[in-house]
Amino acid sequence: MSSPKTFADVTRPGHRRFCKPPVKVACLSCRTLRVRCDGEERCSNCIAKDTVCCYLPSKRGGPRNCQNRKRKRLSTPPTTISDVRDEEYQGLRRDNSSVDGPSSSSDEDGWMNQLLSLGAPGAGLRSIENSVTEMEQIFDSIFTVDEQPIVPELTGPPPDLLQTYGSNEDILDAYYAFIHIYYPILPPPERVPVQNRPLAEKSTFRPSSPLGLAISAILALIPHPEAKQPSRTEYVKLRRDLAHSFAQSALEAIEADLELLDSSSDPAKALSDGAPQFQRMGFHDKVPICLEAVLALVLLSVYEYAQRGNINKMCNRAGQALTAAMSMSLHEMVDEDEFSEARRRAWWITYLTVCQGSIVSGMPPAINPYDPRFVTPIPEGWKLLIEAQQTILEATTFVHDLDLTTKSQFNASWVSQRMMDLDNQITCLLHPCRVSSRGVNKMPPISTQDSPDVVALHAINYIAEIKLHSARIKTHRFCAFQDIPVFRKRHCDLVAAGPQCCRVGASKSATSTPDSFLSSMISETSTIDFPFSAHASSKICLHAALNIVNLLDNLPYPNPMNEIPLTRPPYLSRNSRVEIPRTMPTFTCCAMQSSYAMLMLCLKARAMHEPVGDESASGSRSLGGFLDELRQSLRLVSKALGNYAIAFEALNGMREEISQSVEWAFEQVTADGVA
Repeated sequence: MSSPKTFADVTRPGHRRFCKPPVKVACLSCRTLRVRCDGEERCSNCIAKDTVCCYLPSKRGGPRNCQNRKRKRLSTPPTTISDVRDEEYQGLRRDNSSVDGPSSSSDEDGWMNQLLSLGAPGAGLRSIENSVTEMEQIFDSIFTVDEQPIVPELTGPPPDLLQTYGSNEDILDAYYAFIHIYYPILPPPERVPVQNRPLAEKSTFRPSSPLGLAISAILALIPHPEAKQPSRTEYVKLRRDLAHSFAQSALEAIEADLELLDSSSDPAKALSDGAPQFQRMGFHDKVPICLEAVLALVLLSVYEYAQRGNINKMCNRAGQALTAAMSMSLHEMVDEDEFSEARRRAWWITYLTVCQGSIVSGMPPAINPYDPRFVTPIPEGWKLLIEAQQTILEATTFVHDLDLTTKSQFNASWVSQRMMDLDNQITCLLHPCRVSSRGVNKMPPISTQDSPDVVALHAINYIAEIKLHSARIKTHRFCAFQDIPVFRKRHCDLVAAGPQCCRVGASKSATSTPDSFLSSMISETSTIDFPFSAHASSKICLHAALNIVNLLDNLPYPNPMNEIPLTRPPYLSRNSRVEIPRTMPTFTCCAMQSSYAMLMLCLKARAMHEPVGDESASGSRSLGGFLDELRQSLRLVSKALGNYAIAFEALNGMREEISQSVEWAFEQVTADGVA
């Protein structure tokens, strides 16, 4: 084997340079023997030894970065043209290594051409494309870190979740959690405790029963437990629209239940012996399907009043329920069977709803409250509530008749006796309340294991007592305050204040201050001979108003999650600070009666209080304590109505009316240093 041609290297004394640069790829045999390989397809060394010549990529990795080489690299001068030539030699040899046959003179000519090309412009400069590629590889090797697995963010439920349900069973449980404890229209639940289970997504389930749809309309007004800002205008509108959609569907389902199959095919047969035939399952096992329309209309009557503020529709729905109930003879059901409890509740809740429509609207009732035909037994625990409703209806009629008498100057001789009878009637009905409860604060706490029907019995006793105290205020308020209006708008039988005593927008004027307002009107003394003095009636109204405040504040809250203990007030969920709203506010007029009495007592006390001499300091302290108690009680009433207004929008008007009246009535108390 001929040795490679060499010549002396003048730049490196003691070294010799090869006339041809070393090849880039050597065969495995030459690598093993550590001899120079010529890089041919079968190198000369392997031909001489008659061995197999094969080429494989190196598996030993890239260039070594030993410390000696690093130090040498740092100590060497910048790259020279000769170094660049060596790189060019390597590239040229790599290109020529794939050519078959031994090297020839043409290779030497190519070699000389490469040497001459180094003198061309830009020779020795690195290619931009290669430089960018190499820099990107270096950057990735230095800065690339192990990618951490991307953990999906835990997103909460959508902000616009509505209280909807996936089955009739869930709707029924929600009814027992939110509605039954104030308005027990259905028999007691068959299992306890019940729990609220609203869906966390949009529901595709829609009840077919009118009762299920009416209940859904009430429940849709309650914010979802996971709602973050239930008072947002957009969210309130969504709840309002959904509730109204359920209410409209309930009315359509009622019409479908009353439809006769023979009416479209054989009207003559339908007229003679047609009877509704129901093609669906009942909503409740202990409630006949025929009663569901009556109960749905009762709930829709409350919905029209508390949510939509439509008293006319409230009375219409109550009238429809009354007609349907009496057509089924529910008012004279004395039979005992598995559905007897449902029939009794359906009749008497219809009776109460019709009376409530008359109380709120001020119109005479559609029925005689003491009609002897009403012989259906009263459900257990409802007697006091029914008697209280009858009494407050009588008191409302008394206020209406008294107003007509004073305006028309009719004979008022009947007033004294009727007022005494009403007061005695109220006193007799309040006596068992005081004996049984000994005050609401001593009532045993409600356990989460109690049936909703047990909680309902406590609640309806509170409501009955609230109605009785309200009836007492109605009976005595003309004698005490001459029915002087203080509210901007009409509420129940409380007339609106005229322009001459309107506070809003003119409270800073001299003629609209509380003292001047009351002093200008209180001079008109009544010509009616009442059996009570104005002072006695005022005191009776004070006690009744404070009792109403105490009872309102102690009404039970819903406990849909069965939490132990039940916080006061409970919240929609553990992560929320929004109160769970009470439902079925059928006695909000009583709250307005209480507020009216306390506002008038505040104005009357300030108008009559004129300090004289040394008595000014002690008198001011007494008046200050009295006014402070009234102000705190009025705030409690506003708070109670605010809780109802979380679900029922129409009650916001009452709450705002009270708040504005409190601000107006007490505007000079702090400035005068009285309270």
